[in-house]
Amino acid sequence: MLVTVADIVALPAFKSVELIAPCEGSWQREVRNVGILDCPPDYNDYKVYVPGELILTNLGFAYGNPELAEKSLLAMLRRDVAAIAIKTVYDPPISDAVRKESAERGVPVYVYDGAYHETVAYQSLDLIRRDQAELDKGNALDELLAAHDDDRVRTRLSAIVGTTGSMLQCFAFALRTGDTCSFYAMLDSVSSSLDAVKAECFAVEFVGACRYHGHILAFVAYGFVGDEERATAEKRCLSVLGLEEGLHVGVGETVHLGDGDVGIRQALAAADNARRCGRHLVRWSELHVAAFAHAVRYDRLFMSASKLYRTMLSAYDEKHGTELVRTAEALVMRQGDVKAVAEELHQHPNTVRYRMRKMKAVLGISCEDDKSFVGLLDLVFLPERDVV
Repeated sequence: MLVTVADIVALPAFKSVELIAPCEGSWQREVRNVGILDCPPDYNDYKVYVPGELILTNLGFAYGNPELAEKSLLAMLRRDVAAIAIKTVYDPPISDAVRKESAERGVPVYVYDGAYHETVAYQSLDLIRRDQAELDKGNALDELLAAHDDDRVRTRLSAIVGTTGSMLQCFAFALRTGDTCSFYAMLDSVSSSLDAVKAECFAVEFVGACRYHGHILAFVAYGFVGDEERATAEKRCLSVLGLEEGLHVGVGETVHLGDGDVGIRQALAAADNARRCGRHLVRWSELHVAAFAHAVRYDRLFMSASKLYRTMLSAYDEKHGTELVRTAEALVMRQGDVKAVAEELHQHPNTVRYRMRKMKAVLGISCEDDKSFVGLLDLVFLPERDVV
């Protein structure tokens, strides 16, 4: 709950509000409920009132009896309520003892002019209900923005392919271009190879394979074994699966089962790289810069920032007929070597330096030194890179 005393006293029901004693941080005290004080503390010692409540009263039950008013307010302050708001209709007496207790406990006491308790309570409770609804939305957004949930990944993998175990390694297979072999014949072949590995390697607890769009995904789960045993089993998997003809093989790293989604992405990226480069087998660890380029494509915040800067440069090019984007890409690939970029673009080095100054101006970072600027361009164009 995020409703504070400041939120409450800002409601239309309050016309004027006066704090009777200084209370540090009083405006930020959390209000969780609303109660109306209409009886002396002799009634159940005020146990019906709970900490965090905003207490509304006009002290009408203590009219003409300042001692009872003081006794009631002191008792309520000791309940650690959020705040006490006293309507001025009966000109309520506020004693020095109440002011002192309020300041010492940090529980604010207000006198106010405005609507009757029922209206104040209605508006306050409505605000608290609204706050709860907003809190529910916030929780839903937290779930939406959650990048990863280990338990959910384990559950989904178990439901899809039946995976068990402690660690998981994923292999992705892509058909070679122009290969006429049956996709499902390949799937059956991979499954048979995995079964053979499981039969001979005690470290392997589970194997499974399935079709994933244009790929075959193979899963090898390792039990609670040592690194050496797992490494031996992994080597055997590579040797057996590497024999599959007509397929490009991508190999992910061994990850915890809860990071299975990460392992799948690694294997798919490696398989696509193998197909693109005409290689039979590529491991995720061999992708280097391409691995980071692939990884950031799944970060929407990074991608939006990268796209923003590329769009600013391309928009300038389109409007002025320049080649800032092409020059930026060359600077990234040539690691900021102005002379090499000039030779590639068939331009004078001073032309490249001029374009760099223009790019900085377009991006609003004119004061950035060249080394830092090229570092920024590395990030901006990282999703566009795909090298081994």
